Amino acid sequence: MAPERRDFMIGALLAIPSLNLNARVQTRLHERGFHEITDSNSTVMKVLSPGGDRITELARKATMTKQSMGYLVDQLEAAGYVERVTDPSDARATIIGRTRKGWTYNRAAAEEVARLQEDWARLLGPAKMTQLKALLSELVAKLGYQYEGSSVDLATRVPRGARPFPNLTSAK
Repeated sequence: MAPERRDFMIGALLAIPSLNLNARVQTRLHERGFHEITDSNSTVMKVLSPGGDRITELARKATMTKQSMGYLVDQLEAAGYVERVTDPSDARATIIGRTRKGWTYNRAAAEEVARLQEDWARLLGPAKMTQLKALLSELVAKLGYQYEGSSVDLATRVPRGARPFPNLTSAK
């Protein structure tokens, strides 16, 4: 008796390309010299708003505990990718934001994701890639998520050489 053919379930169809994207981009970024960024702490860089966020907001966006997020932020801060600054609306709180090195990383990550997207467009063809993105965008919207911008958007919002937090004073 021949084994029953089973199609991929939606979870695998979404996860496999995502895992492939993360692994390939991570490899390319390591080749470009960003050795301190791991798959785990890259989560911080992916969810961090251009103007910075409190640890609690980062943890919420990444769906992890504040303690876990704090550990990842500590790693990135020690490596010089993020810094803590006093929250101007509450001097007891701190905001985490990218340093110049963090913005450089973000631009490099955006370049690598764009390059990988071009690879996928060659594999699928431009029309299918456009259709894939449109369908995923529609699904994201119908699930109730608001698109806040891609890593390309984030990487290009702060001009090169600009102070990462123009309206904040450093806590250091």
